[in-house]
Amino acid sequence: MPPSGTTPDGAVDILGAGRDHLTFRFGLQWRDPLLAARPPDSLLPARYVRIQVASPPPKRVDGTPWHDGLVVVGGGRFNRDSPPTGGRVDPLDGVAPLGLPGADTLVLDRWLAVPVVPPTQALTRTFEINTADPTIRPLWFLSVPYPDASIDGKCLPVAGVDNYFEGTIRFDHTAKDEWIAVSLDRFFPPERASAELIVQLPAPTGPEQRPGTAPGVTVAWSAHPSTADVAKDTA
Repeated sequence: MPPSGTTPDGAVDILGAGRDHLTFRFGLQWRDPLLAARPPDSLLPARYVRIQVASPPPKRVDGTPWHDGLVVVGGGRFNRDSPPTGGRVDPLDGVAPLGLPGADTLVLDRWLAVPVVPPTQALTRTFEINTADPTIRPLWFLSVPYPDASIDGKCLPVAGVDNYFEGTIRFDHTAKDEWIAVSLDRFFPPERASAELIVQLPAPTGPEQRPGTAPGVTVAWSAHPSTADVAKDTA
């Protein structure tokens, strides 16, 4: 899977996942990284997105299972019970989007602040498109086809962004399935323009420490060290 899946005006990179958390980078408002970044005072301090995670992923709006309409590049039809190791999964053209998940399957539902990128950090808050090694990250892929980042018809092999988040979010409930669906634009309405991300979770093998955190600590959100918001886990 490429390091960056795209949303209507952003890009996302899944760095790690577990039954109780998701670690990712997320950027909003594409820009050409070769051009000067917009001054922060011309932008809002942060933009907010509604992030929802469902486990298992919901059926598609036409009633077919979420894992229909997917293919392994160079390997035929995708099988959720025997996913590729180090391979890439793509959705077929015309596949229906995911439908609404049942309330009992939502493991995360909250607003996420995505802070503006300071000009001094603009060159390090970028997303390479279609160049990742899938063997070093969780298997994840888009639920439906979606075009890569572009500005005025020009595709961006590397996309800069105006707003950027990087961190680990802990779920409200433990995922019970091996797969999760992640929406950064809610799962509604059915005709929405965005694509969801489908992520494979590792098999539970005992107590799991979330990437980049110490035991007993939850990272609520962290765009960069000066805006890290760390809260003790009271669970």
